[in-house]
Amino acid sequence: MSKRTYTAQFKHDAAHQIIIEGVAVKELSERLGVQISQLYRWKNEHLEEMEASNPSSSPSPKQMAQEIAELRKDLAKSKRMNEILKKQLVFSARINDEI
Repeated sequence: MSKRTYTAQFKHDAAHQIIIEGVAVKELSERLGVQISQLYRWKNEHLEEMEASNPSSSPSPKQMAQEIAELRKDLAKSKRMNEILKKQLVFSARINDEI
């Protein structure tokens, strides 16, 4: 089996999809046919490049990526809670109609 090589642009685009667009690594791995560990490596390399070219006066790309990931998790949690509350509201309305 021959080793596949990828262009720098391909690696950059894959890392960008993970970091900026929030595409799940597993999903991207399946879509691109690339190992999950390889995608994490490209993501970390891309963050290191961004960190190196980042002026010291601006926020760290690593910190920004971490904050984005945390905000996405919080948003997903809020959406789940919202769905639960909607279902509870419908359920309560049905019970009140029966009374």
